[in-house]
Amino acid sequence: MASTTIVEDLVKQVGGDRVSVTSIVPLNSDVHTYHLSPSDIGKASEADLVVIVGAELSVVEEDLADSAKGTVLELTHDMDLRPFPEAMAHADEHDHGHEEDEHEHEEDEHEHEEDEHEHEEDEHEHEEDEHEHEEDEHEHEEDEHEHEEDEHEHEEDEHEEDEHGHEDEHEGDDHGHAHGEFDPHFWMDIDLTIQAVEAIRDELSRLDPDGTDHYAERAETFIAELRELDDDIREQLAGLPAERRYLVTFHDAYGYFADRYGLTILGFVVEGPEEEPSAAAITELVESIEELGIPYIFSEPQFSARVIEQIARDTGTTVRTIPSGALAEEYPTYVEFLRAIANGIAE
Repeated sequence: MASTTIVEDLVKQVGGDRVSVTSIVPLNSDVHTYHLSPSDIGKASEADLVVIVGAELSVVEEDLADSAKGTVLELTHDMDLRPFPEAMAHADEHDHGHEEDEHEHEEDEHEHEEDEHEHEEDEHEHEEDEHEHEEDEHEHEEDEHEHEEDEHEHEEDEHEEDEHGHEDEHEGDDHGHAHGEFDPHFWMDIDLTIQAVEAIRDELSRLDPDGTDHYAERAETFIAELRELDDDIREQLAGLPAERRYLVTFHDAYGYFADRYGLTILGFVVEGPEEEPSAAAITELVESIEELGIPYIFSEPQFSARVIEQIARDTGTTVRTIPSGALAEEYPTYVEFLRAIANGIAE
């Protein structure tokens, strides 16, 4: 079993006729929004091998892995994944804020030097008052000891409440539906896809030693095809003018693709498909599109294009559709999927 149609095709390319593989999520559907059926769970439990993307791509994958009785292969397990831009932005904001704080503290230190000299006399005057208050402090010590027992009695009750409270928080927490810190869309980078192909080759060979040579030969052929495809896309996108080298998309799925082929992610409507669009984010996108004179923005076929189309109307741009996470009848293989992205951007 494979979690997505893209993963399914990678397994088919390596396995050939020695494997029977089916994707849980069908064509034209997205793993972020798909709901598992009891039948899906049953299929996953019967499979010899369940292949998933990993890296917190979706709770669908987590449920499949939990249901599996055979081997589970997580393709991103040993990959060097890129952090999502928001994670890097938070780090940059923290560093920048820290630098400003340091400069502010330097000025404060200089300003306080004079104050420190002025307060020296006041400190000497307060010394007598401090001695007078010592007796009062001793009187309060007994009261503090009396309260200690009450505090200890309450600690156990609070601890029990915390345990139940944490359970409730996790039950209502939707974090599992969103991406984690690192970008799981490895299939947008051919080098990472080759790593996935090699992991599939090795796992199939382990489970089926008699097919080792078969898997090795098919993987080698497929990797050579991917290298050729990579060169073709690089050449196809190299000549785009500056205003065509920006991507505005529905969700944050194209970071690897943009990095690989010298494009820039100007923005996206939502970070993850499960989220609601932010009015502030859309306003910022509209302003950036108009400022840069961008002619095209991109919808994704498995998601509603309503917001993208509204942005297009507001900016006078044209909407083009490019795939992001699923195969379809018009691009039923991974190679055709990547070509569809490149063609949608370049043509």
